[in-house]
Amino acid sequence: MMSDMADTLTIRLGPHQREALNRLARTLGKSVSEVVRDILGQALEERSLASKTQHLAGRLTLSPAPPGSFRARIKANSWRP
Repeated sequence: MMSDMADTLTIRLGPHQREALNRLARTLGKSVSEVVRDILGQALEERSLASKTQHLAGRLTLSPAPPGSFRARIKANSWRP
């Protein structure tokens, strides 16, 4: 399964981080090493900004701009429709 695991990495964790990591590993039914490898794999995965933010599409709603607001002035002076 993990035949190419050869390197060991030593890191220092604070007690709260270690407790949280142990708790997460127990919850997931994995070893601490497996959880850390999963977390590192996700953090190091190369993804485009679009793929990282696609879940946010259509989530932004702006309230109507009050008359004389900066946003209203920009819209009034914009060359775009």
